[in-house]
Amino acid sequence: MKNHAFRAHWISKQKADLLKRSGRLGRALLLDHMKGFIIVEPPGSHLGDGRPLSNEAAEFELTSVWCLESKHQISHARQLLGMDQQEPADVVASI
Repeated sequence: MKNHAFRAHWISKQKADLLKRSGRLGRALLLDHMKGFIIVEPPGSHLGDGRPLSNEAAEFELTSVWCLESKHQISHARQLLGMDQQEPADVVASI
């Protein structure tokens, strides 16, 4: 994975709802996940209120196995983080 400025963080449902209602997402991308919500955010935005995901964790979590978003949304999130837009082959094989 390349070193990009965007970061992935867990975010609480309350904070995700507040950001959606207020229209303050800006360039950030909010993803519905089987374990909660993940926000992919630009540097300095401080929108996520949960722990940041390591590069390895983001690679694992941002797949169609876990994310309840369209493949296009997942691909866009992966692109913002500098990952391959395509999911790893072992993930695709398990779907």
